[in-house]
Amino acid sequence: MSNIDERVTYLEEAGEALRMQNRVLATALKGLLHALPPDVAETAITDIRAAFEDELAQLQYDNEAQADLFHDATYAFFAEREH
Repeated sequence: MSNIDERVTYLEEAGEALRMQNRVLATALKGLLHALPPDVAETAITDIRAAFEDELAQLQYDNEAQADLFHDATYAFFAEREH
C-alpha cells in the first residue's frame, strides 16, 4: 500500500469518526430537547435557531465554504427533528 493510499484510508476513517461524533452530539441534544416541558423546549429551540443564525452570519463573513457546510448541517439537524 502506498503512502497516499494510507493517507486516504486514514482521512476516510477520521471523517467517519467525526461524522459519528457529530451524530452522537445531535442525538444527545435531541434527547435533551424531548425531555424538556413543551413550552421550555420551544423556547430552547427558538434560542438555538437564533444562535445558529448568528453563527452562520459570522461564518459567511469569515469563510463562505465553512458557512455552506454549517448551513447544510444545521438544516439536516432541524429537518430530522421536525419529522
